[in-house]
Amino acid sequence: MTSSSDPFAIQGQVVTAESGDEYINAISRASHFSILKPQTIFFPTDFADIPPILQYAIAQNPPLEIAVKGGGVHCSPWASSEGGVVIDLAKLNHVSLSPDKKAITVQGGAVWGDVYKVCQEEQVDVVGSPLWFVGVGGFTLGGGYGPLSGEYGLTIDNLLSAVVVLSDGRIVTASPTQEPDLFWAIRGGGNQFGIVVQFTFKTHPLAGPFSVGTLIYDGNDLEVPQVLKTIQDWKANQSSKSRLSVMFIRPGPHFTPKILVLPWSIGPNVDEVLSPFRENVKPLVNVIKSVPDLFTLSHGSDASFAHAPKRLIIRGGFVADLWTDMFLEVWKRWCEHTEGNEDVRSSGVMWDITSPSKIAEVGESETAAHVRKYHHWFSVQGRSHKNSADDLNKAFVSSVASYIREFNTHQTGEDLGVWLSMAQGDEGAEAVFGANLPRLREVKARYDPIKLWSKGVVIEPDFNQL
Repeated sequence: MTSSSDPFAIQGQVVTAESGDEYINAISRASHFSILKPQTIFFPTDFADIPPILQYAIAQNPPLEIAVKGGGVHCSPWASSEGGVVIDLAKLNHVSLSPDKKAITVQGGAVWGDVYKVCQEEQVDVVGSPLWFVGVGGFTLGGGYGPLSGEYGLTIDNLLSAVVVLSDGRIVTASPTQEPDLFWAIRGGGNQFGIVVQFTFKTHPLAGPFSVGTLIYDGNDLEVPQVLKTIQDWKANQSSKSRLSVMFIRPGPHFTPKILVLPWSIGPNVDEVLSPFRENVKPLVNVIKSVPDLFTLSHGSDASFAHAPKRLIIRGGFVADLWTDMFLEVWKRWCEHTEGNEDVRSSGVMWDITSPSKIAEVGESETAAHVRKYHHWFSVQGRSHKNSADDLNKAFVSSVASYIREFNTHQTGEDLGVWLSMAQGDEGAEAVFGANLPRLREVKARYDPIKLWSKGVVIEPDFNQL
Protein backbone atom coordinates (compact mmCIF):
# COMPACT_ATOMS: atom_id res chain seq x y z
CA MET A 1 0.00 0.00 0.00
CA THR A 2 1.06 3.61 -0.45
CA SER A 3 0.52 6.60 1.80
CA SER A 4 -0.55 10.04 0.54
CA SER A 5 2.47 11.49 2.36
CA ASP A 6 4.96 9.39 0.35
CA PRO A 7 7.76 11.47 -1.24
CA PHE A 8 6.94 9.45 -4.38
CA ALA A 9 4.73 6.50 -5.19
CA ILE A 10 6.02 2.96 -4.79
CA GLN A 11 4.08 -0.28 -4.58
CA GLY A 12 5.27 -0.91 -1.05
CA GLN A 13 4.74 0.82 2.27
CA VAL A 14 6.31 4.04 3.54
CA VAL A 15 6.68 4.57 7.30
CA THR A 16 7.80 7.70 9.18
CA ALA A 17 7.80 8.80 12.82
CA GLU A 18 4.25 10.07 12.26
CA SER A 19 3.18 6.45 11.65
CA GLY A 20 3.17 5.80 15.43
CA ASP A 21 3.40 2.15 16.45
CA GLU A 22 4.23 1.13 12.88
CA TYR A 23 7.39 3.21 13.12
CA ILE A 24 8.31 1.83 16.56
CA ASN A 25 7.88 -1.72 15.28
CA ALA A 26 9.82 -0.95 12.11
CA ILE A 27 12.92 0.35 13.91
CA SER A 28 12.96 -2.57 16.38
CA ARG A 29 15.98 -4.86 16.14
CA ALA A 30 17.26 -8.02 17.84
CA SER A 31 19.82 -5.98 19.79
CA HIS A 32 19.10 -2.64 21.42
CA PHE A 33 22.48 -1.46 20.13
CA SER A 34 21.13 -1.79 16.58
CA ILE A 35 18.23 0.63 16.99
CA LEU A 36 18.47 4.07 15.36
CA LYS A 37 15.79 6.54 14.22
CA PRO A 38 15.64 6.97 10.45
CA GLN A 39 13.73 9.71 8.69
CA THR A 40 11.89 7.24 6.45
CA ILE A 41 11.50 3.46 6.26
CA PHE A 42 10.52 1.92 2.94
CA PHE A 43 9.06 -1.57 2.57
CA PRO A 44 9.36 -2.38 -1.16
CA THR A 45 7.16 -5.13 -2.56
CA ASP A 46 8.79 -5.20 -5.99
CA PHE A 47 12.41 -4.93 -7.10
CA ALA A 48 11.40 -1.91 -9.20
CA ASP A 49 10.45 -0.03 -6.01
CA ILE A 50 14.09 0.28 -4.99
CA PRO A 51 15.74 2.46 -7.70
CA PRO A 52 13.42 5.44 -7.08
CA ILE A 53 14.11 5.16 -3.33
CA LEU A 54 17.83 5.41 -4.07
CA GLN A 55 17.23 8.41 -6.35
CA TYR A 56 15.22 10.13 -3.61
CA ALA A 57 17.92 9.62 -0.99
CA ILE A 58 20.73 10.79 -3.28
CA ALA A 59 18.79 13.88 -4.39
CA GLN A 60 18.44 15.30 -0.89
CA ASN A 61 20.79 18.05 0.29
CA PRO A 62 22.80 16.63 1.88
CA PRO A 63 22.15 13.10 0.53
CA LEU A 64 20.52 10.76 3.02
CA GLU A 65 22.35 7.74 4.40
CA ILE A 66 20.89 4.46 3.15
CA ALA A 67 20.69 1.32 5.28
CA VAL A 68 19.27 -2.01 4.15
CA LYS A 69 17.52 -4.41 6.50
CA GLY A 70 17.09 -8.11 5.85
CA GLY A 71 16.74 -10.14 9.05
CA GLY A 72 17.95 -7.35 11.34
CA VAL A 73 19.76 -9.60 13.84
CA HIS A 74 23.23 -8.05 13.67
CA CYS A 75 24.14 -6.31 16.92
CA SER A 76 25.61 -3.28 15.13
CA PRO A 77 23.36 -0.65 13.48
CA TRP A 78 24.30 -1.64 9.93
CA ALA A 79 20.62 -2.16 9.08
CA SER A 80 19.56 1.12 10.73
CA SER A 81 20.16 4.82 10.16
CA GLU A 82 19.97 7.93 12.30
CA GLY A 83 18.04 10.45 10.21
CA GLY A 84 18.52 8.60 6.95
CA VAL A 85 16.62 6.02 4.92
CA VAL A 86 16.07 2.35 5.72
CA ILE A 87 15.07 -0.02 2.94
CA ASP A 88 13.42 -2.91 4.76
CA LEU A 89 13.18 -5.99 2.54
CA ALA A 90 10.76 -7.85 4.85
CA LYS A 91 7.96 -7.92 2.25
CA LEU A 92 10.30 -9.38 -0.38
CA ASN A 93 10.42 -12.81 1.21
CA HIS A 94 9.12 -15.21 -1.44
CA VAL A 95 10.76 -18.64 -1.69
CA SER A 96 10.33 -20.96 -4.68
CA LEU A 97 11.80 -24.31 -5.69
CA SER A 98 12.76 -25.07 -9.27
CA PRO A 99 10.67 -27.75 -11.05
CA ASP A 100 13.59 -30.22 -10.92
CA LYS A 101 14.14 -29.40 -7.20
CA LYS A 102 17.84 -28.73 -7.82
CA ALA A 103 17.72 -25.03 -6.99
CA ILE A 104 15.80 -22.79 -4.60
CA THR A 105 15.24 -19.07 -5.21
CA VAL A 106 14.92 -16.81 -2.18
CA GLN A 107 14.11 -13.11 -2.07
CA GLY A 108 16.40 -10.88 -0.03
CA GLY A 109 13.95 -10.18 2.82
CA ALA A 110 13.38 -13.83 3.73
CA VAL A 111 14.67 -15.41 6.92
CA TRP A 112 15.97 -18.96 6.97
CA GLY A 113 12.75 -20.20 8.56
CA ASP A 114 10.95 -19.21 5.35
CA VAL A 115 13.41 -21.29 3.35
CA TYR A 116 13.39 -24.29 5.68
CA LYS A 117 9.59 -24.41 5.63
CA VAL A 118 9.65 -24.89 1.85
CA CYS A 119 12.50 -27.40 2.16
CA GLN A 120 10.48 -29.32 4.76
CA GLU A 121 7.48 -29.48 2.45
CA GLU A 122 9.52 -30.43 -0.62
CA GLN A 123 11.97 -32.81 1.11
CA VAL A 124 15.19 -31.07 0.12
CA ASP A 125 17.89 -29.25 2.10
CA VAL A 126 20.02 -26.14 1.67
CA VAL A 127 23.11 -24.79 3.44
CA GLY A 128 21.70 -22.10 5.72
CA SER A 129 21.73 -20.74 9.26
CA PRO A 130 21.36 -22.81 12.46
CA LEU A 131 18.68 -20.29 13.55
CA TRP A 132 15.40 -19.69 11.72
CA PHE A 133 15.14 -15.95 12.44
CA VAL A 134 18.47 -15.01 10.81
CA GLY A 135 18.10 -13.12 7.52
CA VAL A 136 19.15 -14.96 4.38
CA GLY A 137 20.80 -11.84 2.93
CA GLY A 138 23.21 -10.81 5.67
CA PHE A 139 24.05 -14.41 6.53
CA THR A 140 24.93 -15.25 2.93
CA LEU A 141 26.89 -12.08 2.18
CA GLY A 142 29.08 -12.83 5.22
CA GLY A 143 29.93 -16.34 3.99
CA GLY A 144 27.45 -18.52 5.85
CA TYR A 145 28.54 -21.27 8.29
CA GLY A 146 25.60 -23.60 8.84
CA PRO A 147 24.61 -27.07 10.04
CA LEU A 148 25.41 -28.62 6.64
CA SER A 149 28.71 -26.80 6.03
CA GLY A 150 30.71 -29.86 7.00
CA GLU A 151 29.09 -31.72 4.11
CA TYR A 152 28.66 -28.98 1.52
CA GLY A 153 30.82 -25.98 2.43
CA LEU A 154 29.74 -22.42 3.10
CA THR A 155 26.43 -20.98 1.98
CA ILE A 156 28.26 -18.90 -0.63
CA ASP A 157 29.79 -22.09 -2.02
CA ASN A 158 26.24 -23.17 -2.84
CA LEU A 159 25.11 -19.87 -4.36
CA LEU A 160 24.28 -20.20 -8.05
CA SER A 161 23.27 -16.62 -8.86
CA ALA A 162 21.90 -13.41 -7.37
CA VAL A 163 19.88 -10.37 -8.43
CA VAL A 164 21.46 -7.10 -7.28
CA VAL A 165 20.21 -3.49 -7.31
CA LEU A 166 23.22 -1.28 -7.94
CA SER A 167 23.84 2.27 -6.70
CA ASP A 168 22.98 3.70 -10.12
CA GLY A 169 19.58 1.96 -10.05
CA ARG A 170 20.39 -0.82 -12.48
CA ILE A 171 19.10 -4.28 -11.58
CA VAL A 172 21.53 -6.98 -12.68
CA THR A 173 22.00 -10.71 -12.34
CA ALA A 174 25.33 -11.85 -10.94
CA SER A 175 26.58 -15.38 -11.59
CA PRO A 176 29.75 -17.14 -12.78
CA THR A 177 28.94 -15.98 -16.33
CA GLN A 178 27.07 -12.69 -15.73
CA GLU A 179 28.81 -9.89 -13.84
CA PRO A 180 31.34 -12.45 -12.52
CA ASP A 181 33.38 -9.90 -10.55
CA LEU A 182 30.26 -8.76 -8.71
CA PHE A 183 29.33 -12.40 -8.09
CA TRP A 184 32.80 -12.98 -6.62
CA ALA A 185 32.53 -9.90 -4.39
CA ILE A 186 29.13 -10.59 -2.85
CA ARG A 187 30.27 -14.05 -1.77
CA GLY A 188 31.82 -12.85 1.48
CA GLY A 189 32.24 -9.14 0.71
CA GLY A 190 29.12 -8.11 2.58
CA ASN A 191 26.78 -5.23 1.86
CA GLN A 192 29.23 -3.01 -0.04
CA PHE A 193 28.23 -3.57 -3.66
CA GLY A 194 24.46 -3.30 -3.92
CA ILE A 195 21.20 -4.60 -2.52
CA VAL A 196 20.92 -8.33 -3.15
CA VAL A 197 17.19 -8.78 -3.65
CA GLN A 198 17.27 -12.42 -4.72
CA PHE A 199 19.47 -15.47 -4.22
CA THR A 200 19.40 -18.83 -6.01
CA PHE A 201 20.99 -21.67 -4.08
CA LYS A 202 21.90 -25.24 -4.93
CA THR A 203 19.73 -27.76 -3.06
CA HIS A 204 20.78 -31.10 -1.60
CA PRO A 205 19.02 -34.34 -0.69
CA LEU A 206 17.14 -34.25 2.60
CA ALA A 207 19.75 -34.74 5.34
CA GLY A 208 17.52 -35.46 8.34
CA PRO A 209 16.76 -36.82 10.78
CA PHE A 210 19.30 -35.04 12.96
CA SER A 211 20.45 -36.13 16.39
CA VAL A 212 20.96 -33.28 18.83
CA GLY A 213 22.46 -33.50 22.30
CA THR A 214 22.52 -31.17 25.29
CA LEU A 215 25.36 -31.89 27.70
CA ILE A 216 26.20 -29.61 30.63
CA TYR A 217 29.35 -29.99 32.73
CA ASP A 218 30.35 -28.47 36.04
CA GLY A 219 32.86 -25.65 35.59
CA ASN A 220 35.24 -26.67 38.39
CA ASP A 221 39.01 -26.62 38.01
CA LEU A 222 39.22 -30.39 37.58
CA GLU A 223 36.47 -30.94 35.00
CA VAL A 224 37.05 -28.02 32.63
CA PRO A 225 40.44 -29.33 31.37
CA GLN A 226 38.93 -32.83 31.06
CA VAL A 227 36.02 -31.56 28.99
CA LEU A 228 38.44 -29.63 26.78
CA LYS A 229 40.63 -32.70 26.30
CA THR A 230 37.56 -34.69 25.26
CA ILE A 231 36.65 -32.01 22.72
CA GLN A 232 40.21 -31.95 21.35
CA ASP A 233 40.36 -35.74 20.99
CA TRP A 234 36.92 -35.89 19.36
CA LYS A 235 37.79 -33.09 16.96
CA ALA A 236 40.86 -34.93 15.71
CA ASN A 237 38.64 -37.64 14.21
CA GLN A 238 35.59 -35.54 13.41
CA SER A 239 33.19 -36.62 10.67
CA SER A 240 31.79 -34.17 8.13
CA LYS A 241 28.34 -35.25 9.33
CA SER A 242 28.82 -34.04 12.90
CA ARG A 243 29.62 -30.80 14.68
CA LEU A 244 29.87 -29.36 18.18
CA SER A 245 28.89 -26.05 19.68
CA VAL A 246 30.68 -25.33 22.95
CA MET A 247 29.42 -22.51 25.17
CA PHE A 248 30.29 -20.94 28.51
CA ILE A 249 27.07 -20.40 30.47
CA ARG A 250 25.72 -19.59 33.93
CA PRO A 251 22.29 -21.27 34.10
CA GLY A 252 19.86 -20.66 36.96
CA PRO A 253 18.98 -21.10 39.70
CA HIS A 254 22.52 -20.92 41.13
CA PHE A 255 24.30 -19.31 38.14
CA THR A 256 27.58 -21.12 38.71
CA PRO A 257 29.89 -21.49 35.66
CA LYS A 258 29.14 -24.40 33.35
CA ILE A 259 30.29 -25.68 29.97
CA LEU A 260 27.50 -26.49 27.55
CA VAL A 261 28.33 -28.93 24.76
CA LEU A 262 25.80 -29.29 21.95
CA PRO A 263 26.70 -32.28 19.77
CA TRP A 264 24.91 -32.55 16.45
CA SER A 265 24.97 -35.19 13.75
CA ILE A 266 23.21 -36.28 10.60
CA GLY A 267 21.37 -39.54 11.18
CA PRO A 268 19.83 -41.32 14.18
CA ASN A 269 22.98 -43.05 15.48
CA VAL A 270 24.98 -40.66 17.66
CA ASP A 271 27.07 -43.11 19.70
CA GLU A 272 30.30 -42.07 17.98
CA VAL A 273 29.54 -38.43 18.73
CA LEU A 274 28.20 -38.77 22.26
CA SER A 275 30.09 -41.64 23.85
CA PRO A 276 33.32 -39.70 24.64
CA PHE A 277 31.30 -36.90 26.21
CA ARG A 278 29.37 -39.33 28.41
CA GLU A 279 32.24 -41.57 29.44
CA ASN A 280 35.31 -39.37 29.90
CA VAL A 281 33.52 -36.79 32.04
CA LYS A 282 30.09 -37.33 33.56
CA PRO A 283 27.71 -34.53 32.52
CA LEU A 284 25.24 -32.96 34.94
CA VAL A 285 22.69 -32.84 32.12
CA ASN A 286 22.63 -35.52 29.44
CA VAL A 287 19.84 -35.22 26.88
CA ILE A 288 19.67 -36.52 23.33
CA LYS A 289 16.78 -36.22 20.91
CA SER A 290 16.04 -36.66 17.24
CA VAL A 291 14.62 -33.89 15.08
CA PRO A 292 13.29 -34.53 11.57
CA ASP A 293 14.60 -31.56 9.57
CA LEU A 294 16.33 -28.19 9.54
CA PHE A 295 13.08 -26.30 10.07
CA THR A 296 12.61 -28.04 13.43
CA LEU A 297 16.30 -27.86 14.28
CA SER A 298 16.41 -24.11 13.65
CA HIS A 299 13.72 -23.55 16.31
CA GLY A 300 15.62 -25.48 18.98
CA SER A 301 16.87 -22.40 20.84
CA ASP A 302 13.65 -20.36 20.72
CA ALA A 303 13.01 -20.52 24.47
CA SER A 304 16.50 -19.38 25.46
CA PHE A 305 16.51 -16.48 22.99
CA ALA A 306 13.06 -15.37 24.15
CA HIS A 307 14.42 -14.62 27.63
CA ALA A 308 17.92 -13.44 26.70
CA PRO A 309 18.81 -9.79 27.49
CA LYS A 310 18.46 -7.56 24.44
CA ARG A 311 21.49 -5.36 25.08
CA LEU A 312 23.76 -7.60 23.00
CA ILE A 313 27.16 -6.96 21.49
CA ILE A 314 29.19 -9.63 19.66
CA ARG A 315 32.68 -9.88 18.24
CA GLY A 316 34.23 -12.98 16.75
CA GLY A 317 36.56 -14.54 14.26
CA PHE A 318 38.50 -17.65 13.41
CA VAL A 319 40.98 -19.99 15.10
CA ALA A 320 43.08 -22.77 13.64
CA ASP A 321 42.68 -24.94 16.75
CA LEU A 322 41.32 -25.05 20.31
CA TRP A 323 44.64 -24.78 22.13
CA THR A 324 44.56 -25.61 25.82
CA ASP A 325 46.23 -22.42 27.07
CA MET A 326 43.98 -20.21 24.95
CA PHE A 327 40.76 -21.99 25.89
CA LEU A 328 41.53 -21.96 29.63
CA GLU A 329 42.55 -18.29 29.58
CA VAL A 330 39.30 -17.33 27.87
CA TRP A 331 37.39 -19.44 30.40
CA LYS A 332 39.16 -17.61 33.25
CA ARG A 333 38.40 -14.18 31.79
CA TRP A 334 34.75 -15.08 31.19
CA CYS A 335 34.36 -16.38 34.77
CA GLU A 336 35.85 -13.19 36.17
CA HIS A 337 33.64 -11.00 33.97
CA THR A 338 30.40 -12.76 34.88
CA GLU A 339 31.16 -13.29 38.57
CA GLY A 340 29.50 -10.93 41.04
CA ASN A 341 27.56 -8.84 38.54
CA GLU A 342 24.21 -10.42 37.85
CA ASP A 343 23.48 -8.07 34.95
CA VAL A 344 26.32 -9.47 32.80
CA ARG A 345 26.06 -13.15 33.71
CA SER A 346 24.15 -13.89 30.49
CA SER A 347 27.33 -12.99 28.59
CA GLY A 348 29.00 -15.96 26.96
CA VAL A 349 31.64 -17.37 24.66
CA MET A 350 30.82 -19.82 21.87
CA TRP A 351 33.10 -22.08 19.85
CA ASP A 352 31.77 -23.75 16.69
CA ILE A 353 33.51 -27.00 15.73
CA THR A 354 32.37 -27.75 12.19
CA SER A 355 34.54 -29.98 10.01
CA PRO A 356 36.38 -27.51 7.74
CA SER A 357 37.48 -30.01 5.11
CA LYS A 358 34.81 -29.12 2.54
CA ILE A 359 35.22 -25.38 3.21
CA ALA A 360 38.98 -25.70 2.60
CA GLU A 361 38.44 -27.23 -0.86
CA VAL A 362 37.74 -23.71 -2.15
CA GLY A 363 40.75 -21.49 -2.77
CA GLU A 364 41.33 -18.35 -0.70
CA SER A 365 40.91 -16.11 -3.74
CA GLU A 366 37.96 -17.93 -5.31
CA THR A 367 35.43 -16.00 -3.20
CA ALA A 368 35.67 -12.75 -1.26
CA ALA A 369 35.54 -14.83 1.95
CA HIS A 370 39.23 -15.67 2.15
CA VAL A 371 39.60 -17.83 5.28
CA ARG A 372 39.76 -21.29 3.76
CA LYS A 373 42.52 -23.06 5.66
CA TYR A 374 41.68 -25.41 8.53
CA HIS A 375 39.76 -23.31 11.04
CA HIS A 376 36.79 -22.96 13.37
CA TRP A 377 34.88 -19.86 14.36
CA PHE A 378 34.15 -18.29 17.72
CA SER A 379 31.99 -15.49 19.11
CA VAL A 380 32.26 -13.48 22.32
CA GLN A 381 28.88 -12.16 23.46
CA GLY A 382 28.17 -9.45 25.98
CA ARG A 383 24.55 -9.40 27.20
CA SER A 384 22.84 -7.25 29.80
CA HIS A 385 19.50 -5.71 30.75
CA LYS A 386 20.83 -2.32 31.85
CA ASN A 387 22.86 0.35 30.09
CA SER A 388 25.05 0.67 33.19
CA ALA A 389 26.77 -2.57 32.12
CA ASP A 390 27.36 -1.52 28.50
CA ASP A 391 30.93 -0.28 28.87
CA LEU A 392 31.88 -3.34 30.93
CA ASN A 393 30.48 -5.72 28.33
CA LYS A 394 32.01 -3.87 25.39
CA ALA A 395 35.45 -3.94 27.02
CA PHE A 396 35.13 -7.66 27.80
CA VAL A 397 34.01 -8.59 24.30
CA SER A 398 36.71 -6.51 22.62
CA SER A 399 39.56 -7.71 24.83
CA VAL A 400 38.71 -11.42 24.61
CA ALA A 401 38.16 -11.37 20.84
CA SER A 402 41.50 -9.57 20.40
CA TYR A 403 43.24 -12.03 22.72
CA ILE A 404 42.01 -15.04 20.73
CA ARG A 405 43.03 -13.46 17.43
CA GLU A 406 46.49 -12.58 18.74
CA PHE A 407 46.98 -16.04 20.27
CA ASN A 408 46.11 -17.68 16.96
CA THR A 409 48.56 -15.42 15.11
CA HIS A 410 51.32 -16.24 17.60
CA GLN A 411 50.70 -19.98 17.32
CA THR A 412 50.38 -20.21 13.54
CA GLY A 413 52.22 -17.16 12.23
CA GLU A 414 49.07 -16.18 10.35
CA ASP A 415 46.37 -13.71 11.30
CA LEU A 416 42.98 -15.18 10.37
CA GLY A 417 41.39 -11.84 11.07
CA VAL A 418 37.77 -11.07 11.85
CA TRP A 419 34.66 -12.75 10.48
CA LEU A 420 32.42 -10.15 8.82
CA SER A 421 29.28 -11.60 10.42
CA MET A 422 30.83 -11.16 13.87
CA ALA A 423 32.43 -7.76 13.25
CA GLN A 424 31.46 -4.41 14.74
CA GLY A 425 32.80 -2.32 11.87
CA ASP A 426 35.74 -0.70 13.64
CA GLU A 427 38.19 -3.55 13.04
CA GLY A 428 39.29 -2.30 9.61
CA ALA A 429 38.67 -3.78 6.16
CA GLU A 430 42.08 -5.50 6.03
CA ALA A 431 41.26 -7.49 9.17
CA VAL A 432 38.04 -8.73 7.59
CA PHE A 433 38.97 -9.25 3.93
CA GLY A 434 42.70 -9.98 4.13
CA ALA A 435 44.51 -10.46 0.83
CA ASN A 436 41.25 -10.13 -1.11
CA LEU A 437 40.83 -6.46 -0.14
CA PRO A 438 42.65 -4.97 -3.17
CA ARG A 439 40.34 -6.78 -5.60
CA LEU A 440 37.30 -5.85 -3.52
CA ARG A 441 38.35 -2.19 -3.68
CA GLU A 442 38.55 -2.45 -7.47
CA VAL A 443 35.10 -4.06 -7.68
CA LYS A 444 33.76 -1.37 -5.34
CA ALA A 445 35.02 1.32 -7.73
CA ARG A 446 33.19 -0.31 -10.63
CA TYR A 447 29.87 -1.05 -8.93
CA ASP A 448 29.61 1.64 -6.24
CA PRO A 449 31.91 4.51 -7.21
CA ILE A 450 29.88 7.02 -5.13
CA LYS A 451 30.13 4.88 -1.95
CA LEU A 452 26.36 4.79 -1.58
CA TRP A 453 26.76 1.63 0.49
CA SER A 454 28.64 2.93 3.52
CA LYS A 455 27.28 0.89 6.42
CA GLY A 456 29.23 -1.89 8.09
CA VAL A 457 32.84 -2.69 7.20
CA VAL A 458 33.36 -0.03 4.55
CA ILE A 459 35.46 -0.83 1.48
CA GLU A 460 37.14 2.20 -0.10
CA PRO A 461 36.93 2.18 -3.90
CA ASP A 462 40.23 1.98 -5.80
CA PHE A 463 39.93 3.79 -9.13
CA ASN A 464 43.59 3.33 -10.06
CA GLN A 465 43.01 -0.21 -11.33
CA LEU A 466 40.09 0.64 -13.61
